[in-house]
Amino acid sequence: MEKRIRYLHLSDNFYPLMTGGTEIFIQQLINVQISLDNKYEVIWVCHKSNNSEKIKIKNLENYKIFLEPVLQDNRLNTFSYIVKEIPGFYELLKKFKPDIVHVHSLGSRTTINHIEAIKSFGAKLIFTLHTPPCSCMGNLLNASHDICKGDLIDTRCTFFRLKTKGIPDLLSKLIAYQDGWPFSPNNKNVFARLLTSRKLTSNMHVSWINLINKVDFVHVLSNWGKDMLIKQKINCNKINLIRTAGPKKLSYKKRLPMEDNFLKLVFWGRCNPEKGLHIIIDAILFLNKDLPIQLDIYGPYWGDDSYSKNLIKKIQDDSRINFVGNLARKKLLKKLQDYDLAVVPSIWMETGPLTILEAFAAGIPVAGTNLGGIKELLKDQAGCFLLSSDPLAWRNLFMNILNNKIILSEFKSPKIRTFYDVESDFEKFILKKIYKKR
Repeated sequence: MEKRIRYLHLSDNFYPLMTGGTEIFIQQLINVQISLDNKYEVIWVCHKSNNSEKIKIKNLENYKIFLEPVLQDNRLNTFSYIVKEIPGFYELLKKFKPDIVHVHSLGSRTTINHIEAIKSFGAKLIFTLHTPPCSCMGNLLNASHDICKGDLIDTRCTFFRLKTKGIPDLLSKLIAYQDGWPFSPNNKNVFARLLTSRKLTSNMHVSWINLINKVDFVHVLSNWGKDMLIKQKINCNKINLIRTAGPKKLSYKKRLPMEDNFLKLVFWGRCNPEKGLHIIIDAILFLNKDLPIQLDIYGPYWGDDSYSKNLIKKIQDDSRINFVGNLARKKLLKKLQDYDLAVVPSIWMETGPLTILEAFAAGIPVAGTNLGGIKELLKDQAGCFLLSSDPLAWRNLFMNILNNKIILSEFKSPKIRTFYDVESDFEKFILKKIYKKR
């Protein structure tokens, strides 16, 4: 590897225009790659959204390249991640001549068209599994079933996807068990669209398997992600488990557990159902109002949809629950040290998740749902807690802590991986294999 590796990252959005775990992961990995300037030449590419007038594209780094919006196709193809055109992407491949293209999502702006263009060009292709590749997105909303293991069954996946949309069980099952004949999935009639739901699921599954068969390496962030791909009969030699990294540990945390006899909880992240904030709110509402407990909420997307509006109604007259607003990441990390316990009540299968590593960096223990990547990070961590998604379980935990605050003192922040560790693992487990074959 004497010459610099030309490395192209492709995703649906840039950091800080989007501040989710995927974008933070890419940004931190690129920061390390750029610091190793004799090793990599890096660009990060994404297409503008169709409502690009709302995007603030000023002051982005030179290595971030916006392409024109993809041209969407009909409903069936859109659900299959196939579009009419990917403007500028072929030309960019010819100009930059990447050795490696690292794709971080499969969605509306990172499509099967991109995968085919990359393979046609001849670059090596890495795909990182940041979110579950399922038609229901691994989402357990409104579900009363065992956790899905990831096997792609059209009828079952359609049923779960429809349930997450709020469609009653019986109707979801009836729709999932028929193919919509004689209707087309591209019909604009609502009835036809419902009846062709299984066709959409089937095509999505085909596209996902098509993607995985074409990539050279699949990067997963958790054991459950690896197990899921194996369940889907993906070649295990393609799968590489490389866990994510967190921020640098902050200086000594001054606040002692419940030093003012108040249990101070903190939640940060997007306000959407998958993050499970309603579970914590319901748990607190189950408690007597005179108990010394406080929940502060940081994050975006409040008031944008019915979910957040319903939460606002629930908490507007309760002084124990406070919406603090959105803080820049550096400021938020320092602010976390003012709390006793971080709550991560996600009800979908997180791959990281970064919030737990941020809590560890701030020196505070975590309570999280007993699912996916959350379970993997917390199950052997003293002073942390794993719970079901039942609000009563969380209520009981809070009561236990209020009655015995010393259990918070059992927490000792573990060692946190850095993105230099992540880059080193990529070289060890993926890049060396690529260049060994050349």
